[in-house]
Amino acid sequence: MPALRHAAAAAATATHPLIAACALLLCLGAAGALLLGDFPLSAHAVAQALLPGADDNAAFIVRELRLPRLLVGVLAGAGLGMAGAIIQSITRNPLGEPGLMGVSAGAAFGMVASMVLFDLPAARMLLCGIAGGVFAALLTFGLAARTRLQPLYLTLTGMSVNLFFAAAITLLLVSSSVEANGIYYWLTGSLANRTWQHVHLLWPWVLLGLALGAACARLLDLLALDDSVLRALGMRIATWRLLFGALAVLLTAAAVAATGPLAFIGLVAPHLVRFGLRPRGGALGHRQLLPLSALVGASLVCGADLVANWRMVPVGILCVLLGGPLLIHLIRKQEN
Repeated sequence: MPALRHAAAAAATATHPLIAACALLLCLGAAGALLLGDFPLSAHAVAQALLPGADDNAAFIVRELRLPRLLVGVLAGAGLGMAGAIIQSITRNPLGEPGLMGVSAGAAFGMVASMVLFDLPAARMLLCGIAGGVFAALLTFGLAARTRLQPLYLTLTGMSVNLFFAAAITLLLVSSSVEANGIYYWLTGSLANRTWQHVHLLWPWVLLGLALGAACARLLDLLALDDSVLRALGMRIATWRLLFGALAVLLTAAAVAATGPLAFIGLVAPHLVRFGLRPRGGALGHRQLLPLSALVGASLVCGADLVANWRMVPVGILCVLLGGPLLIHLIRKQEN
């Protein structure tokens, strides 16, 4: 009987309007990313370009220019959506997001430093971005360690670290003699000129995050309880917060290194899932929340990139313009 109830709940979730809307937006974004651009292609030409053995201009445009951009957007959005859900859980802060741990600014600082101070190939620049995000997270966890990673102190420490690295980025750009227009464009968040190197960087972390999130969802459900209850159960609270925080850090750092900071995705995606599904029996379990946040995050980035490609603006700007009003709407809806 419990198995039947879980199967029925999974089937109901799969047919929910929110899931259908995200799947539709993801399909439309994928189709637009492959069909539209400076050289519009027909659906038949795209299908032919994706077949093995195709070797013409359409195949080059689709395989080397548009498909990597699409995959990077999907993977980055999925990683940021799941990272946001994890951070909101371990900090118990409904306004928590990857930038709240200092990771986004740390990864951006690593990338900017590699652009300004060194002449590195793209793969090493991406590694510098991940290293910067990991270092910022270690700094956040280290400063908050004396409080046993209590959610409030962890949040405040992460905000301070994020502001520090944001100021360091500004100082680095102001004091350098490098032409900074391209760097400022990257800092807005962009999917332009993404290559297969970015795809190969992202997909292991995102798939690893999905797998670990599905395996450890019940532990995240437990971390939502009061600390006194968890101590009575003998649970190592700080250890598990640190491990889940590390997973969110790697997801965020890889996404920011590949796309630049994409604001509001990690913040809005979990809330869309919670407000969209609205379970009657209590809070939404992480077994559903994590994969659905990844789906919503991927859909949001794909939809924003479709509009960004049409209007020739960085996708990060659209994420802010769309995410801000959407967040205000969700907050008002929750209050009502």
